[in-house]
Amino acid sequence: MLISIIIPVYNAEKTIRNSLESLSRQEGDFEVVFVNDGSTDRTEDVIRSFMEDSHLNGRILHQENAGVAAARNTGLDAAEGDYLMFLDADDSLADDALKLVSADLVDGPDILGWDWVNDENGKIRQMRQASYGTAQEALTALMGGTMKWNLWLFAVRRERMIANGIRFIPGEDMGEDMQFMLKAFSCARTVKQTHQVIYRYNASNPASISAHMNERRRSEVSANLASAVEYLQQSDYRQLCGSHLPHLQLYIKRPLLISSSREDYETWYRWFPESNAFATKNKSLPFHTRLMQGWAAKRLWLLLKIYNLLMYKILYPLIR
Repeated sequence: MLISIIIPVYNAEKTIRNSLESLSRQEGDFEVVFVNDGSTDRTEDVIRSFMEDSHLNGRILHQENAGVAAARNTGLDAAEGDYLMFLDADDSLADDALKLVSADLVDGPDILGWDWVNDENGKIRQMRQASYGTAQEALTALMGGTMKWNLWLFAVRRERMIANGIRFIPGEDMGEDMQFMLKAFSCARTVKQTHQVIYRYNASNPASISAHMNERRRSEVSANLASAVEYLQQSDYRQLCGSHLPHLQLYIKRPLLISSSREDYETWYRWFPESNAFATKNKSLPFHTRLMQGWAAKRLWLLLKIYNLLMYKILYPLIR
């Protein structure tokens, strides 16, 4: 059973080394598909030199800079494995990751999910993915904001993705993992989960998340959401679009509340405004999340600002 690991790379000369070293420590039958998305630094030289020295089974594909979604599609087209995995160029795999993954794929699920660790400047936190046993349970958790949809948390059966036309939308580079995994679970016949730690994520400061949600990025997210919803409405899980779509919209725009900016708060209020009425209704979310969303729905900006200052300027630095 061959696993294809797809890695889009763009000017990753300074970050790719950890990824490469983690791949060289893996056991099992796998290939690595690097997609060079028009890098202008020495990214390709670093990868090529490492593959020659380590005998890593990999290929480097080239495209003009077109963004991560297009790069992932290039990797999908070239992959030959029974299963697909995704690795970001600044992250790494656990030393025994592919050995564990291969063992869990023996019975042939369409999707396998796992746990991960956050590495924030050397501070390690083990993260546990929400549990699921069926595709519907996974979709409910994904749409409800209690389960992460990052591509690097799953292995997916390649033939199922091909048969159901599941790809990325070129140019829509934020939220691409959301639309892909929602579609993947909606067509999965069998799913499986392990709570083994497979992935090591190079975490960023959560206080900076809202900086990435500019107008262009919000447009990309909205396009990916619309594509996922259209797909779900044609699936066996169409009922989830009615009952869980507002929760998904709230989850998508939640990073805008991790801010001290009134402009971010106002943007939250205007983006998917139909979801605001559901701000406190998802009882599966932590109380503090519902509290923040409730304040935002009532435009209580001062309370949000005080909360963020206390949390991210005072408390969070103390526990890092």
